[in-house]
Amino acid sequence: MVTDSLVKKKFVHETLQEGILKIYSTQENVVRNHYQRRTGRLLTTLSAHSFDSQISGENRTIFVRILPYLRFLDMQYRQRNDRISKFKRRNLALYNRVVWGVLYHETFPKLRYGFNDEVRNSIRRELENSLNPQKS
Repeated sequence: MVTDSLVKKKFVHETLQEGILKIYSTQENVVRNHYQRRTGRLLTTLSAHSFDSQISGENRTIFVRILPYLRFLDMQYRQRNDRISKFKRRNLALYNRVVWGVLYHETFPKLRYGFNDEVRNSIRRELENSLNPQKS
């Protein structure tokens, strides 16, 4: 039996997962195109797209793994006043602009306003079809 709470949980899970994967792919593209690779550890970590999700009751907690120096790479180009800092700053964003941009401008509005009747019905049909595959 497909309940409204199950449909809502699936919508929240899919929306958060979509946002996290977009953050990882954007960071991976920036590192691949604009940063020099030394050991390859940063690119390997970003390519893994690893995160954990825990559900307890109605609460959902998501743990995203990032390397500590990822933030410092982002900050390094913000403080310098050379040509790279001035003209290529937007291409080198790795953390703040990417993470908060995706969360506040895409994921949170979709969570708030995107769960309408049409989405609710399509998720319900998808769940019912997965539970009863012979009835199509």
